[in-house]
Amino acid sequence: MAVIGKIRERSGLLLVLVGGAMVAFILTDLFSNRGSNVNDQAVGSINGEEIPLVQFEKRVSDELDSYRNDFGQTVDGQMTEQVRNSVWQEVVREHTLLRNAEEAGFGSTLSKEEYDDIRFGNNLLAEFKGNPNFQGPDGQPNKEALRQYFESVQTNAPVYHEIQKRRIITNRLITKYNNLVRKSVFVNAAQVKDDHMQRNAKASFNFVAKRFDSEPDSLYTVNEQELNRYYEAHKDDKRYAQKPSRAFDYVTFPVTATAADIEQLRTELAALKPDMEGAANDSLFIVANSEDRSYAVTPYSPGTADALNDSLIQAAAVGTVVGPFREGQNFKLVKVKELAKVEEARVRHILLSTQSGKPEEEVKQRADSVLAAVKRNKGVFEDLVKKYSEDPGSVPNGGVYEWFDRTRMVPEFTKASFDEKVGAITIAKTTYGFHIVEVLGQRERDERRVVSLSRRIKPLPATFKEVYKTANEFSLNHASPDSMKAAAERRGLKFMNVDELRADQRFVPGLQEPFSLISWVNRADVGKVSEPIEVGESYVVALLRKVRTQGRPQLEDVRETFTREAVKEKKAEAWMARMTGKTDLNALAGELGGAVQNATDLAFNATSIPGGFNESEVIGSIFAIPAGETRGPLKGDIGVYMVNMTTLTPAPELADVNAERSGLLQRTQGRAEGSLFTALREAAQVVDDRSKFY
Repeated sequence: MAVIGKIRERSGLLLVLVGGAMVAFILTDLFSNRGSNVNDQAVGSINGEEIPLVQFEKRVSDELDSYRNDFGQTVDGQMTEQVRNSVWQEVVREHTLLRNAEEAGFGSTLSKEEYDDIRFGNNLLAEFKGNPNFQGPDGQPNKEALRQYFESVQTNAPVYHEIQKRRIITNRLITKYNNLVRKSVFVNAAQVKDDHMQRNAKASFNFVAKRFDSEPDSLYTVNEQELNRYYEAHKDDKRYAQKPSRAFDYVTFPVTATAADIEQLRTELAALKPDMEGAANDSLFIVANSEDRSYAVTPYSPGTADALNDSLIQAAAVGTVVGPFREGQNFKLVKVKELAKVEEARVRHILLSTQSGKPEEEVKQRADSVLAAVKRNKGVFEDLVKKYSEDPGSVPNGGVYEWFDRTRMVPEFTKASFDEKVGAITIAKTTYGFHIVEVLGQRERDERRVVSLSRRIKPLPATFKEVYKTANEFSLNHASPDSMKAAAERRGLKFMNVDELRADQRFVPGLQEPFSLISWVNRADVGKVSEPIEVGESYVVALLRKVRTQGRPQLEDVRETFTREAVKEKKAEAWMARMTGKTDLNALAGELGGAVQNATDLAFNATSIPGGFNESEVIGSIFAIPAGETRGPLKGDIGVYMVNMTTLTPAPELADVNAERSGLLQRTQGRAEGSLFTALREAAQVVDDRSKFY
């Protein structure tokens, strides 16, 4: 809803032309770099249906244009990536949930009557119904304000209007479908009884645990034959199923601003200084020339600039521009916009809260009593703060709020602080409760307000060109990981190894906005070294080491994991041999160098045993041990266990199946929406190939 108040009058035709030009520019670049083969023109597929690049990029471009033109936001690489991700998620929902909604009979659109009804009728969507911008004085939705808002969007922001309309209709149809699925969820008596048993069957037991991490792996070596045997036994386990990924190395060549770059930036801002002083419209001038494209009149805090420029700003007349001067990684010009008198007050108060559930009238009566007490004797104010005030932030200070202006507090508190005379004690009612406010002081202070034009210090094109030459030479002379690493270390450059980049990953460790690099990695052949790729203010040279395909992993890809698991098998085998037949847990604990532990009233549906043992399967085995018996050893994921069951308490008889059914049904329905989308997405075999293009 950030569009409210930000939609500016503009030509709808201009937006269409700008949007079309942007799409043409982007797609021309994509096709010139990737070729025009039809296989390269799909950003992915869902249910076997290709998602055309042209259509996808048009939606992304429209949304970016809307942010830029309708919301006045600066569109950078990070925002572009966020929009691409959100559009992709929308496309996936449309090809799964929305398609199923259509097949279920909900259609592909809404009637005009229903569309208007959920925007400004009697069945408002939650995002509009609860929005304070559209509420009247009575706190209820103002339907006429909503109608005017949607008319304004349609007239002044046609691109955003189409995006908003599509989302509202899509979400409405999907909501209907989700509601249908939720209402179709049913739990039978057997499910209710099973759920009741799992939550209420309890076991109390003593146990000895030998954790796998209690002894170093080096004591249990695994040879190549044993590792191969473990691999053959487990290579098709679902948990080891390999997802498509790529492994690569890269070297970073930072591009940093030179002294000449910094001096040129300072010179450019110095040239702007006279124009900024003479600007008829500071807002337009700063938005046009400042890197952040933002304009704000802010109080100047002494000491913000360096000593020389700080003194100049504090002494400057209105309209004077000071600078350029360096502030961190920026150069700035600061213009004194106005000199103002700011009213400030210093008060102390006692808050009697109405947010604790007490009747408001009762709190008001107590506030009146406290007010009468402090009016009789101001000396008791601080004592009453400690006794009654429910404002934890001010109690340690005796209820005092030090000097503040009219903008800091809620209106009712501000009125009691500024509109009353010094020494007055009154009651102010706010949304927090009743405040007994004493005005301790009032004053005016001078405030110097400024506007700033800022530009970040960054390398210029000539500097990028020089670093590119160095990186390009490196890429031509080093064609193996070992060669790249050795050369990088000699030059003091960062060499990074990325062992797994999945097709859906959009980040690379150590880099900001690495999208061009990711695109190269997902298109390159094994052994290929890249040309220098610009990533932020760096160049990167990468080498693709390996491509992994979907399905069964190769031994080398899981060597470390499988070695660790094979070692666990050896440990378990050795420890279980030592534990077999032992029924004296105290003696066993001493032998293993541990202690007997216990669990009290552990539920059957628990996932962990006290002591930090996450062992769902072991818990299931424990519940099969009769009371009074010692069983084991039991092998788990964390360790090996010997257990003595002390008390096994079955779940009590289920008294009211219907009452339990209601609770289970509610929990099951609550999970239905997320489970439905997950199931449909998996069944659709979603293929995300965006990384080939971005």
